[in-house]
Amino acid sequence: MYNSLFAPLEIAGKLTLRNRLVMAPMTTVSGELDGAFSSEELDYLSLRAEDGIGLIMTPACFCHKSGHAFERQVGCHTDDLIRSLARCAEAINKHGAASFLQIHHGGNAARSEFSSQPPLAPSAVASRRGGNELPRELTENEIWMIIESFARAAGRAKQAGFAGIELHGANTYLFQQFFSPFTNKRTDKWGGDKVCATCREHHLHDSMSICGRLENRSRFAREVVKAVRSEVGPKYPICYRISPEEPDPDGYSTRDAIELLKMLIQDGIDMVHVSSWEYGKGVRNDYPPGSHPTRMIRDALPREIPVIGVGSIQTPDQAMKVLEDGIDLVALGRTLLLNHDWASKVRSGQTSSIKMTLASEEERQTLLVPPPMREYTRRSIPVS
Repeated sequence: MYNSLFAPLEIAGKLTLRNRLVMAPMTTVSGELDGAFSSEELDYLSLRAEDGIGLIMTPACFCHKSGHAFERQVGCHTDDLIRSLARCAEAINKHGAASFLQIHHGGNAARSEFSSQPPLAPSAVASRRGGNELPRELTENEIWMIIESFARAAGRAKQAGFAGIELHGANTYLFQQFFSPFTNKRTDKWGGDKVCATCREHHLHDSMSICGRLENRSRFAREVVKAVRSEVGPKYPICYRISPEEPDPDGYSTRDAIELLKMLIQDGIDMVHVSSWEYGKGVRNDYPPGSHPTRMIRDALPREIPVIGVGSIQTPDQAMKVLEDGIDLVALGRTLLLNHDWASKVRSGQTSSIKMTLASEEERQTLLVPPPMREYTRRSIPVS
């Protein structure tokens, strides 16, 4: 009944996944103080790989100290952490899952208490995630420094043995801050704030490439992808995670996101991860009712570029619906925290035993969820 979930998938001739199941990247707040993966975190990831998940995405790993956004966040910003990265890759790879390091910079969501400096961002616009720190606008030299840091981090991931990487371009962090007119108020080649008068006059809000502003706001992501591809070579898989749209009137739309992704495919990405809090649900008011951002992206991109769907998917029937929509892979988050053996339960026909809640602290401990993260199993789990 659920055989399609366990069919293999090839990524651009570079990597074959054993099935269509992905463990979504989730912040565990459980790294060591120096940014290394803790033993508890490695056990937690390894247990899910052992169960048969096809692709394991790590928690967000900051590529430069200025992008440190979470308490006990793991890092990939220095060669000193290559040994830690190698331990993580091996903990996943040894069970036959593909290990992807998610590389991240918080931008205006970074916190000075962790980074020891004020947040840096495309413009002096506060984080939508809250907090009182107003970021400083990045200089041209700093932009290139951070681009280089993404490339070096990707090189460390490859050296450490990760099967691929994911660039975290979603959930309001630095990539999205550059792409969004809401947070990017620059007037140089890295920005463009509002829709130009011509686009507004001709009702082209949803296709802003006509005025070149979308091209400028795409520049940071494009330069990162080109730098990463140069660093890791032509045969190493690169996934790009994107929030498909923004709810604000001045935010970007799914059509804008599609234009960005088409450019990034030209620059070297192999896979797209559409980050949605609820799969299939749009957030904008300027689309017809029932619009489906993930499916819009899948339909607009070449078939050889796999697309990952995610968002409150807990049951195998929900996962199957994603594949039936034509999406290539299904990412699971909270349900893998509650069920380290989700894949085994589905394979063996024990779907009725998939937990939606936990009854006891003893159950939580058997899941090997790192102690700082256990409280998250009592409520909705935030995605990194």
